[in-house]
Parts: sequence; C-alpha cells; structure tokens
Amino acid sequence: MKTDTALVADYLDAVGRESTALHPGARQELLADLREHIEAALAERPGDVHAILRETGDPRTIAATALQEFGTAPAGSTPAPEPGRPRRPRSPAWLPIAFLLTNGIAGMFTLSGISPVLLLLLEAVQITAVVIVWRSRHWTTGQKWTGLALALFLPVVLRLVWNLGVPEGVDGREVWRWVLICVALALNVSGCVWLWRTKRP
Repeated sequence: MKTDTALVADYLDAVGRESTALHPGARQELLADLREHIEAALAERPGDVHAILRETGDPRTIAATALQEFGTAPAGSTPAPEPGRPRRPRSPAWLPIAFLLTNGIAGMFTLSGISPVLLLLLEAVQITAVVIVWRSRHWTTGQKWTGLALALFLPVVLRLVWNLGVPEGVDGREVWRWVLICVALALNVSGCVWLWRTKRP
C-alpha cells in the first residue's frame, strides 16, 4: 500500500504530465499551489488523503482549467495574468527572514527593559514577519510552523517567562538573564536558517 506522500507525488506527477503545454513557470506555480493546498488539508485531516485528492479534482480537469487561464506560451516568456484578476505578488524569501532575525536581535533587549515605543515597533515587526511568512508560497504549512516556532514563538515565550516569572533580587539573576538571551538568540537564528534552507524558488 502506498504512503500518503507517494499518493500525493503520483497525483502531482499526473497533473504535471497533463499540463506540459503550460509555460514552465506557470506549471511550476500550479504544482506548488496544489502541493501547498494538499499539505494544508492533510494537516487538518490526516489519513484522509484519498478524499482530499478527489476533492482537489481530476488532474486532466485541473490542467485544462490552467490552460484556459494562462494559455500556452513559448519557453522563456511569462504568461500574463487574466485581466481583472491580478496575481498576488510574492514577497522575496529573504524579507520575512530579515524581519525575524532583526526581531530576535532586538528582542534581547526586552530581557533588560525597553521603551514602550520600541516595544510597539518590535511587536509590529513580529506581526509583519508572521503575516509575510504565512502568506508566502516559499514554504509548506509544516515548514512555516517549524520556522516561526523556532525564530519567534519560543523566544517570545522565554522572554515572557523571564519578565513575568523571575523577580528582582533572585540570586544569579544576571547569569540567568544572559543564559536566556543566548538561548533565545540561538532559537531565533536556527529558525531563520531553517526557513532559508527549506525555501522553495
């Protein structure tokens, strides 16, 4: 019996075979979108791969719909989007990673106090980074969760534990502060490296 991964790969291969007339760029984007859709559905309904693939549609029908939308194009050219339906531009993969890394470095100062204005700016950077990563097609849903957990969520939890759970005057407080700073920064850098290494073109 084939695994879920093998069934998804077979399905995407079938779509790829049926859509060979598409411009290579459009074909790659179609397959990337389908993969992301299927992985998101599997995350919500694990083990239900057969039903999810049926709901996604017949590969031949999907390819025919894509051909109607983009048409065929010679190699090296880019298909124009359908009038009235502009395609959402993709943010470069380095942009949210840069935001996350900047947030991680700046977040170290929250362990020793930070002005309210800078704290608001830091939170705005955090939200922006999460939104860009979550809307991006450079990563699968699982990769997004892993990267954000390492680069953002876990360091934030560490800072909250420090700020709310370690009172002034505790013996060795300064040592523990630097330990948490190093751990939070290491998690942040690990998450950024993970996102960079797992990004799709």
